[in-house]
Amino acid sequence: MAVKCPVCGEETGGPRCRSCGAELPTGAIDQMRDRAASDRDQGASDRDQTTSDQDQTWSDHDQTASERDQRSADEDQHAADDDFAAGGDAITYHRSALARERSGRDRDAVSAVRAESAAARLGSAADRDLAAERRDRGAEGRDALARLHDLQDDADASREDILLRAERDRARAAADRAKAADDRARAAADREEAARERAEARRDRTKSADSLKLATTDELTGGWMRKLGLEEVSRELERAHRTGARLVLAFVDVDGLKAVNDSQGHLAGDALLRLLGETLRANVRPYDVIVRYGGDELLCAMPNLGVREARARFEKIAAVLAGADADHSITFGLAEAGPADGLQELIACADANFLEARHSRTSND
Repeated sequence: MAVKCPVCGEETGGPRCRSCGAELPTGAIDQMRDRAASDRDQGASDRDQTTSDQDQTWSDHDQTASERDQRSADEDQHAADDDFAAGGDAITYHRSALARERSGRDRDAVSAVRAESAAARLGSAADRDLAAERRDRGAEGRDALARLHDLQDDADASREDILLRAERDRARAAADRAKAADDRARAAADREEAARERAEARRDRTKSADSLKLATTDELTGGWMRKLGLEEVSRELERAHRTGARLVLAFVDVDGLKAVNDSQGHLAGDALLRLLGETLRANVRPYDVIVRYGGDELLCAMPNLGVREARARFEKIAAVLAGADADHSITFGLAEAGPADGLQELIACADANFLEARHSRTSND
């Protein structure tokens, strides 16, 4: 900080004039030091305002997170109410599962906001620690100036004023440290809350997947239920058309299921369907689409596969069933999708091939 030399009139700093070497009077030195302290005070005040603005920003983020929490909680409650009222209805399970999925996405977003807030609060805490160090240094400087005044037998009023400023700086530094500790505590709480939100989001996604599986899976065969299963087959067909890949559809019928139900009871028929579903899933690929098409009829869509390979798979499935019980058998028909085939045309072709296979078996018998 510069002052005007009373001898040569040049702006200078320090105890002596840089131009003429004249010793500056004590009052001028004090004025220079007071200005420097005032500038430091202004800098600290500006930093305080910046930190306060950051606090407001993250307070707004906290409010946003809280509002999204409430929305997620409301959607969870609606989903739970729907589940309770539905008593196992598939359509309602599907709707509540989608609500839980939205809730999970919201919680993921909230956890990201909280993680960002935690990082910002740690930064704010570091800024406040730095401000505290600066104020401590300022206090030390003012203490040194007070000691200098003691040595120079300066006026008591000026010395007391300097001591008061040093005391004020220490109080500000202590307040900064307390605020920094509070920021660290809030940042830790934010991280814990973000971790909790992520855990809840994972649980919600699991609930959503379980509910969707319950709503769309046939409990006996483990395949897709008819409506949603046909949509999956349609998507596979569209993908095959778009990419030029091969797609085979199998039409499968459980031979004599009605006779089993009539002679051995429906529990025996259900056991046969379960066995067929387990055998199918064990011998096709995880991404092949199995659909419960009717009472004793199933469809299986197999992408990137030809008729010859598909036939070998289903002959193996038939052999496994017969090995479990000589009376268990299936009849199947296969159709490979053509460039212009729609879903119904593809099903009709597989059904026609199935009828040919059944007629051929009847003729041979």
